Amino acid sequence: MEARTRRELVRGAAVSAAGAAALSWPGGAAAQAAPAETDTELLGRTLRTEQLVVVAYRQALASGVLSPPVARAVREILGQELTHVATLDRELSMRGAQPAEPPRDVVAAQRGFAAHHMYTSLTNLHSQNACLKLLIDVETVAESAYLEAIAKLADARLVRLSAEIMGAEAQHWTALSSVRHHGDVMMSVPYPFVGGST
Repeated sequence: MEARTRRELVRGAAVSAAGAAALSWPGGAAAQAAPAETDTELLGRTLRTEQLVVVAYRQALASGVLSPPVARAVREILGQELTHVATLDRELSMRGAQPAEPPRDVVAAQRGFAAHHMYTSLTNLHSQNACLKLLIDVETVAESAYLEAIAKLADARLVRLSAEIMGAEAQHWTALSSVRHHGDVMMSVPYPFVGGST
C-alpha cells in the first residue's frame, strides 16, 4: 500500500475516467444520445472556463482586502492560469480554430460561472475569506472542466496536457484552502491521502 497525494489522486481519477469512457464507447447509451464533441470543441470549452478563472482571480486581487502574503500567492496562481490560457490558445490556433474572446465584463463572467452551477459573487468580496472562498469554488469548476474534457478527448497528447493542468488546478485548490483554514490540514484537505497498491 502507498499513500498518494491529492494531486496524484486527481490525476489517477482523470486517467481512470478516460479509460472508462474509452471502454464504454462502442454502442454506449451516451454515444447514441448525442454526437461526440471534437477535440477542438472540448479545448474551446476548457479555454472559456480558464478565461472565467482569470476574471475571478483579477477580481480577488482588485478587492484590496487580501493581505500582502496572500495577494502574492494569488498573483502567482493567476500567472499560472494565464499560462493555461496561452497554452489552450496555442493548441486551438494549431487546429485552425479561432479562440473565444474572454468575457466582456464581470456580469458576463458571472453568467459564465452560473452555467457551471457556481453562484458565488464576483463582486461581493469584502473580506479575505470571501475572496478565498470564491477562488476555491472557481478551482473546483476548473478541475471539473478538465476532468470532463479528459473523459472525452481522443488525442492522447491532449489527455496528458489536460491531466497536467488539472493537477495544477488541484494544487491551487489545496493551497487556497490551506490559507483559508490557517494551515489546519484536516480542515484544508479533509481526505488528503488514499491507500492503494502500486
